[in-house]
Amino acid sequence: MSLTLGSLLEERTRALAGRDRERAALLSLVHEDHPLVTVVHGIAGIGKTSLLQAFAADARAAGAAAVVLDGRAMEPTESGFLGALAGAMELDEATASATAAALGGLADRVVLVIDTYELLALIDGWLSEVFVPALPANVRVLLAGQTRPSGTWMRGYGELLATLRLGSLPPRDAEAILRRAGLDPAVNRVAHGHPLALQLAAAVPRDHPAAALEGAAIDVIVEQVGRQYLDQLDPRTRRVLGAASVTRRTTLSLLEAMLPDESPWEAFELLRRLPFVELGADGLIVHDTMHAVTAAVLRAADPAAHRRHRIAAWACLRRELRDAPPAELWRYTADMLFLVDNAVVRRFFFPTMVLDQSVGPALADDWPAIAELGARDRNVSVEQLQEWWRAVPEAFAVSRDADGQVTGFRCLAEREQVSAALMRRDPLAARWREHLRRDPVPRGHRVLFLRYAVTRGEPMTPSTATAALLLDLKRTYFSMRPELRRAYAPEPLLDGADGDCALVLGYAPLPGEHGLDATERSLYNDYGPGSIDGWLADLAARELLVEETGAVDSVRRELRFDGERIDLTQLEFDVLRYLQQREGQAVQREALLRDVWGYEWTGGSNVVEVAISALRKKLGARARALCTVRGVGYRLDPLT
Repeated sequence: MSLTLGSLLEERTRALAGRDRERAALLSLVHEDHPLVTVVHGIAGIGKTSLLQAFAADARAAGAAAVVLDGRAMEPTESGFLGALAGAMELDEATASATAAALGGLADRVVLVIDTYELLALIDGWLSEVFVPALPANVRVLLAGQTRPSGTWMRGYGELLATLRLGSLPPRDAEAILRRAGLDPAVNRVAHGHPLALQLAAAVPRDHPAAALEGAAIDVIVEQVGRQYLDQLDPRTRRVLGAASVTRRTTLSLLEAMLPDESPWEAFELLRRLPFVELGADGLIVHDTMHAVTAAVLRAADPAAHRRHRIAAWACLRRELRDAPPAELWRYTADMLFLVDNAVVRRFFFPTMVLDQSVGPALADDWPAIAELGARDRNVSVEQLQEWWRAVPEAFAVSRDADGQVTGFRCLAEREQVSAALMRRDPLAARWREHLRRDPVPRGHRVLFLRYAVTRGEPMTPSTATAALLLDLKRTYFSMRPELRRAYAPEPLLDGADGDCALVLGYAPLPGEHGLDATERSLYNDYGPGSIDGWLADLAARELLVEETGAVDSVRRELRFDGERIDLTQLEFDVLRYLQQREGQAVQREALLRDVWGYEWTGGSNVVEVAISALRKKLGARARALCTVRGVGYRLDPLT
């Protein structure tokens, strides 16, 4: 039989040393009826990906089909997952039923392997409760991530779920690997069987004292070996790696922006040669451990360079975001999130606790638990809560613990779901409705009302139930982009434990509510025409203290003349930016109505004239640059 490059690669993969016990355990997915799902978990660099690759080769050798997906290479939404799975099987259709049926038809036994599963936390509940249960009976599932399975998996699958914690290699196996590579087995005295540490320590000069790491925790050992590895890199490679450490992924355009005096192709190749860098679906990926170590070293040794790289990356990503097709938006969302380092924002998007809670649609018999939780919250009227429950039950979702008990709930409704009668009866919602009437969003844009979010603890303070509800909110927000334009919420829900959560996230007080008690006030967030992605770019810009040149600062949405800053409302900014993008051209009034307000021609409506008048007042002496073109509309000349 003739050999192929693929068969040679699989033979090399199957030669993975030191994981015989784990590989044998995973083969139960191929040969046995149980378990249905296995979860491999372990710290970064412990060898999860290598084990999954070896298992996939083992499964195929045993006659099974193995479909391997990577959480890093897909949008963490239901459609993103189905698209990635359909792509792996070369299907044209990416529906749940089509992909499930095609998966089951690949062989008598099929294993769906998902690596880097921790990045799919947003759809963990959907995968465990909807997608996986609907798979054909001949399919098994293997997940790998840094954390143990969530409570959703543990509660729903019981003895049909197996977990495998991946630890360091035994000394005998680690030393055998080093000998086969022609290396000194004494290296393991430093690496302690950690696969990535073995790889790095082998490249570190032997004059580094191993004794200093004796008895240390494995994460400390890996960090120290990583720092030692950085010490022996040549200055150019270390500089390029430092730039790559401030971004989620590394592309040629990002390298060119961050290192303008370097050839991006040469820098790209320098990174590819490093043992902990791999080429992913959307750029080069630096291993999490070395990524964190390198960024920490750069931040401490050269904070100016660290900030300079982040600002250059932000500018590059925002420029590319403007022309990104819808299917690519999630990559830029993840990129911008990575640049935001504020602790409040990080807690909002990346809860650090293990999620033992699941979130799903509220059931009819959940009302007593919801009412009981509402009665415990001093900011909730149970009578008002019950009106929302009766009118829009589909807007309610609940968090549950491992025993299935309700630990929290949220009520999140789109504007179209809420009747005018309900909004009139709820004073807070009535003010939201009035604000939308006075300051409407463009047609086709969506508005969310977060009316309630309640857990057994204090409102929106750290807990597993709160973290689960926040992830559910985040999943909803991102699934609605780029149409999501605005969100409203009661002020107490977003204050956070330290009181600055809403401010940092970009929420603003609803106009006209200053005289109300804090428990009665509202906040709203207008994400702007860029929706969630533009909002994240603004969050990163504020944190990086990015200053735009020119009269209009689109990051802070303000005018800047002669050192003076003049705030713009969202509508004023949208009108000015629309005209500025067509500078020197006559723009029809109908075009402004259609593209900024989202209206068709409305005859006598004067909303455009009102906005133009307000802009002219704020432009002051430069108001003449905003000209009326008789019979047509308006023209903006250069703001000099």
